Amino acid sequence: MKKRLLFFLIGMILFLTSLPISTKMVMELIHDQKMDAEYAITNVNEGSPPTESTFHFNNHIIEVKEAIKNVDSYIDPWSNKIGIADLSLNIDGEEIYTLIDYPIRVEEVGLNRYYGEIAYLILEEKKSGKTQFIALLKKTKELPKEMPNGDIVGSVPPEKLRYTLYAIDEDGNLNNKSFSLPDRNALQTELLNAGAMAPYSIGYYTDAWEGYPTIFFPLLFPFVTLVLGFILVLVFFPIRKAKK
Repeated sequence: MKKRLLFFLIGMILFLTSLPISTKMVMELIHDQKMDAEYAITNVNEGSPPTESTFHFNNHIIEVKEAIKNVDSYIDPWSNKIGIADLSLNIDGEEIYTLIDYPIRVEEVGLNRYYGEIAYLILEEKKSGKTQFIALLKKTKELPKEMPNGDIVGSVPPEKLRYTLYAIDEDGNLNNKSFSLPDRNALQTELLNAGAMAPYSIGYYTDAWEGYPTIFFPLLFPFVTLVLGFILVLVFFPIRKAKK
């Protein structure tokens, strides 16, 4: 009886520790299929050469104007030469918003200069066939630098990151929506990933699928441990024999 109880307890531990993360991972897979069926998102700056910062969508002109500041450039932790500039998003010649004193990659061209700060995206709704142009701006300024001891300073905790998207539909209507990294909806999650605007790849329910897979995770844990735990609980469930 003690041996049976021991295996039952082991099964319960395996099952209960595996259930929360495995549930979220399954939900994330279903969610990804749903989003793929509903939307097609294209980063207009994919491939080479980099896309120019002046972009035409239907009859509208979207452009980023930069005013470089007279400050010393520096090398960031990823070997990019960084300068400081005011970045103005303009639509049809009208200034929509300006990011003040933001980092730019001075040795890059086109939209590559604003990597991680501004992204141009095309959003297509597959069922209706309608498309929108989206300019996604990171409203939280970060100036990461590497210290002599190897520490990286100047970054902001992910929970404090703020964004605004400006969307132009096929009829020329302009809408905007602000959100934070912790408080985002499903579509905003997809847009952040497509635009490489988050500090790392993110999921809607969990980021577990975004990491580099190993034999231990996610193969052994949580799925094998979930199944094994369930089997142990089922087989070694303590049942009292009825007294005669």
